[in-house]
Amino acid sequence: MNNNIKALIMIATFIFCHYVMRYFWGDGWSEALLAMDQQSYLLFTPAKYLFIYGPLVLVAALLFKQIELAEILGLKVEGFKNYFLAAVLCCLPMTVGYAYLSSELNLALSGIIVGSVYAGVFEEILFRAVLFGVLFRYCGLGFIPAALVSSVIFGMGHIYQGHDALSAFASFAVTSVAGTWFAWLFCESGYRIWFPLWMHIFMNAAYGIFGMSGGAAGDLEGNIFKASSIILSLVYIHLLVRRGKKREITRASLWKNKSVEGSQYSLTTRCT
Repeated sequence: MNNNIKALIMIATFIFCHYVMRYFWGDGWSEALLAMDQQSYLLFTPAKYLFIYGPLVLVAALLFKQIELAEILGLKVEGFKNYFLAAVLCCLPMTVGYAYLSSELNLALSGIIVGSVYAGVFEEILFRAVLFGVLFRYCGLGFIPAALVSSVIFGMGHIYQGHDALSAFASFAVTSVAGTWFAWLFCESGYRIWFPLWMHIFMNAAYGIFGMSGGAAGDLEGNIFKASSIILSLVYIHLLVRRGKKREITRASLWKNKSVEGSQYSLTTRCT
């Protein structure tokens, strides 16, 4: 089976999961799980993610069964501590800025876990590592088309945060761009999900804890502090490159990842 067919299977599977599997979830399971976790969504949320997107992970594992599942998921442990510390430092200005701007403090543990931890973990693994990562690393799509597939769908999932047509479009646009940025971080972090995952968690946590308004699009003052964290993440990757890390996304890989041609997966990401 050639890589183009595998790419189509992955995209079709994701669309099926994203738009069809949720209808198989059923109200009965929702009621049972919400009763068990006392409406906190601590059990409900991971169960729903795993149910809806489980087939995507299964299909990826079957299509690329010569690759370790941990590699496909971006969960190899290398760099875990360093990426955690880097994300803390990158998100510190945003957190301090939000604390300065806000008069709220939402420290409910269940809210932080569901809105920040679960969102960061599941969205980064599923959207970035599995969908984008497989399309780019193993199917040969370029960074731009692979990122667009995952980021546009990621953005569509945040339209609900807008209260009218304009704000809904702004939420879609901002989260689509954010999805592309997370995909770039994933690539430039050695195809390990840790850095974008921690950035996602800490940024969501700062937003939720300090009750920032404006939905995904944010407001002007809040976006200034958010931009500081994004800029620091770019600086961090630049420093890694200066220290000898290979640049993964170049002009040559924007539209087609030619390193995958002639093999079932890229030599640069081959498991050992």
